[in-house]
Amino acid sequence: MHCHLGFVDDAAAALRPASEDGPAALSCTLAPEEFERDRFRLAPWPRYRVALGLHPWAVADGTATVTAIEAFEKMAPTVAFVGEVGLDFGGARGEEVRRMAQQEAFARVLAACDHAAPSGAVEPKLLSVHAVRAADRVLTMLDEQGTLQRHRCIFHWFAGSSVELSRAIEAGCWFSVGPRMLATKRGREYARAIPLDRLLLETDSPSRPGEPWTYTAWTKGLEAAGETIADLRAMEAVELFDTIAANSEALLRPARTPACVP
Repeated sequence: MHCHLGFVDDAAAALRPASEDGPAALSCTLAPEEFERDRFRLAPWPRYRVALGLHPWAVADGTATVTAIEAFEKMAPTVAFVGEVGLDFGGARGEEVRRMAQQEAFARVLAACDHAAPSGAVEPKLLSVHAVRAADRVLTMLDEQGTLQRHRCIFHWFAGSSVELSRAIEAGCWFSVGPRMLATKRGREYARAIPLDRLLLETDSPSRPGEPWTYTAWTKGLEAAGETIADLRAMEAVELFDTIAANSEALLRPARTPACVP
């Protein structure tokens, strides 16, 4: 429920093993121009949904210009899937001027998700949300905008405090968990605590353009993460995979426009 298949070199060759029996996926983007590219690159694989993104890193470092934010606002009413979006207050990104820029952009992202489509309807969207040292602020903004009531929000690789996790659970959020999250003690504890009906799998891979990536390693990583979670929760792996598959299918199903599902 969170990966970056647009970063895969020679997608036509690398993704060739994928079939109707392979995993469905939500492929997130960092900016509107990447979304425009990826929705056509990944068109041969209808099980992959492409999400419209505006990554907080790009906002913090100025890569996401006013033009990019305006492009996001223009496209958002026509899509069903949004990500990767959110806030990141880690390191230099936590400097006041960068925090403010991110919050202003994220507020515009959330408002754009509520704009009516050309049909006149405001359709519920699925948002994959990035929150580093900012989970509490993200939750506050989601609540103030009404996003939690109108849309469905997934915290990707949740790394906030246990208090923030409880708040996100109470707010009805979903959580995508992957190998990197499970590599930490806190991540494993959270994998036990997340309600089973809101638990999802992710890889967050490739993490950058050109990173070595194979379809086989990708699917094995998902399987290993699921088996680890099953062990942590003292349940059968088959039961866990069936539940996560049902959770994911329910979230990926509302594909309404060609902009989201090729």
